[in-house]
Formats: sequence, structure tokens, C-alpha cells
Amino acid sequence: MRRSELIPRLLFAGLLSLPVLAAAQRGPDFKVDLDPETCVFSGGSDGAGNVETAAGSGNRMIQVRLGNPREWGIADVRFDGEGQEQMVHAGGGAAHVVNIFNRNDGPADVKYSVVVQNRATGETRDCDPRIINR
Repeated sequence: MRRSELIPRLLFAGLLSLPVLAAAQRGPDFKVDLDPETCVFSGGSDGAGNVETAAGSGNRMIQVRLGNPREWGIADVRFDGEGQEQMVHAGGGAAHVVNIFNRNDGPADVKYSVVVQNRATGETRDCDPRIINR
């Protein structure tokens, strides 16, 4: 293939990939704040940490952030309920932010449990709102 044919094809391929890159970098669809002292959530779609979306409407990202990151970290995130195979998370491991990715390709009613751990004492708490795809 000649260079004169290759350059327009590469430019065209690059232009096609821009929407995908923009979607990947747009940030979370839902932000949730968690007070690890009380396991009280705010944000999400209902103001209390729960997230509800239309089933089958595509990928959604839920970002959970701890309110007191100096004393607490996120030890783990667990999923339980119908549609839990649609959920994965990245982060945790004593970090103060975790991103939950909801593939949202069908109905779901999933409890997500954010296990927080006190850095000084090792105490853990299991805090658990819901993700619903209707």
C-alpha cells in the first residue's frame, strides 16, 4: 500500500475512535460519598448511595469516595443479588476511592458492599447500598 493511500485511512480510523476515547474519559456517571464512621452514603441516583438505571442502557460507572481517607481505607467491594455478574470494581486495596463498573446489559438488583477498614485499629465495617437496573 502506498503512503498516499495509507495516510487517509489512518486519519479516518483515528476520527472513528474519538467518540470511544471521549466516552472512556468522561468520568463517573454517579458519584457516591461514604462516611466510614457511620456507613452513611450520599449521592448516587437517590441521594442515599443507591443507583438505579434503565436496564440495557449501557455501561455505567459509579465512583465511591470515602469521607475520611486518612483514618479509613476501602478493603474490598462485594456484590450480591440478581445481575451481580454485570458488576466489577477497580480500586480499593486500602485506597479511598473505588470505581464500580455496571455493564448494564440487563435487569439487576444488586447489593454492593463496601468494606472499609480503620488504618490504625484494623476494624472493618460492611456498608451496603444497592444498584438496580430496571
